[in-house]
This record gives sequence, structure tokens and C-alpha cells, in this order.
Amino acid sequence: MQGSINKKAILFAVLTILMWSSLATLMVSINHLPPLFTVGIILIIASIPGLKFWYQWKLSLSVWIKAIIGLFGYHYLLFDAFSRSPVMAVNMIQYLWPLFIVLGSPLFISTRLNMGHIIGTVLAFLGVILTLMQQKPTEGNSHDWFGYIEAFFAALLWAYYTLSNAKVKNMPSSAVAGFCLCSGVIAVIVYFLLGGQLPITDINWHNIVIILMLGLGPMGLSFYSWDYAIRYGDPRLIGTLTYLTPLLSICMMALVFPAITLTWIHLVALIMIISGVFLGKLFR
Repeated sequence: MQGSINKKAILFAVLTILMWSSLATLMVSINHLPPLFTVGIILIIASIPGLKFWYQWKLSLSVWIKAIIGLFGYHYLLFDAFSRSPVMAVNMIQYLWPLFIVLGSPLFISTRLNMGHIIGTVLAFLGVILTLMQQKPTEGNSHDWFGYIEAFFAALLWAYYTLSNAKVKNMPSSAVAGFCLCSGVIAVIVYFLLGGQLPITDINWHNIVIILMLGLGPMGLSFYSWDYAIRYGDPRLIGTLTYLTPLLSICMMALVFPAITLTWIHLVALIMIISGVFLGKLFR
């Protein structure tokens, strides 16, 4: 029942959070590769576990279109943003999507917002602004801002994808494989139509391992566990739990990449963003 506490849904949400925590770190590791090509290959890999259930994919055309736009759009924009702009700021901005899920819930399912949700939105945006203020001006500053805009729209697209699926009753989780397959194929086709070449000289065994890890974990099995969690749990509660993801993600990036420094300003901004959703619990 939507809105009720479903322990299995919470468990799947936690598993998803753990996988997604490595997403940014793995993405940055291969951000020298063409975003369209990389996204396409990874999504095709992600579809493999559910291909054998293709006969269950009996959904309306509108569901397919919304899901493909959400999956393809989110991952392409995020990959491209990471290749253009400071990764810490991009990561902070794209993690506005849990807040968008909470705020967008009334548009898709029967939930209501309170004053806490509104105040939380303002607080979250202030946190993002604080993060952007920490970026030093560079010659590519215009590219930086373009990447920030991409990250913002990526967050909107993921919230849209999530809430669109949440309202579809009796949709098998295996349908996610179909969404991934179509999105991946479209990404690869568009890449070559735009004149892209096979980036063979840019790929090494380390890159291949990263691509496989992404396809099997944060951009693979996580889609299936997330689909179950969001459709059988309360989107507002699940959205709140997912704010553990940016905390774990940013700490992981700072540990793996010496060039990325985690300052107290970043922590303050992150706390502000995370607090956005929890404020909703203080008002009735």
C-alpha cells in the first residue's frame, strides 16, 4: 500500500543508496570518454539481468517514453556535467533530486506538502549556492556553469522518472531492463550519428572494469532495487533516506581523488541540503 511503512522497500532503498554512493567516483574515473557512448554501453550492460523477462514488458507507449527520457537524460547530462565542471559542485547539485521527489510527490500521487517542505526547499537551494561560491573562477567558467545547469536538470529528470514509475501499478521490475536497453541503444546510435568514433585508443582495462562495475552496480542492479523501493514504499520517506547518498558519495570522492578537497564549507552546505527534507517531518 502506497505511503505505508514497507520494511522490504526500505531494505531495497538502503541497498540502492549503498550502490549509488559509488556512482560519482566511478563516473569521474572515466569522464575522459565520450558521454553518449559511455552512457549507452553502461545502460546496455545494465539491461542484461532482466532481458530474459522481456515477455513481461507489456506497458503503454507513454510509460516507455517517460522512462527512456528519464534514464537517458539523467545519465547523459550527469556524465557530461562531470566532464565540464568541478566534480564536487556537480555532485552536490545533482543530489537535489531527493528533494525534488518529495516536492513533486503531490503531482503524481496522493500526498500533501507542508510548510516544512517549503522551508526545506529554500534551505537546500541556499546550500547549493554556498557550494558554487566555493568554486574559484577559471577560464572555463562559462563551461562550469553549463555543467551546473546540466546537473540541475539531471536532478529534475531523475525525480520525474522516479515519480512517473511510482504511479504505474502492476509494472514488473524487469521492465527496467527494457528501459535501460532502449535508452542505451538510442545513446549509442545518436553518438555515431553525430559523427562519433569508437574511442578504442582512449579505453584501457581499468576503464573496462569501471564500465562493468557501473553497469552491474550503481547503473545496473540499483535500478531494479530502486524501482521496487519507490513503488512499494512511501516516496517521501524513501526520498528522505536517499539523502544518505550524497554524504557517502562526497566523502568517497574526497578519499579517492587527492585533488578533491572536502572543506567544512562543503559539509555545511551538504547539511543544509539534507536538512531540507527532514524539515517536512516537523510540520503537520
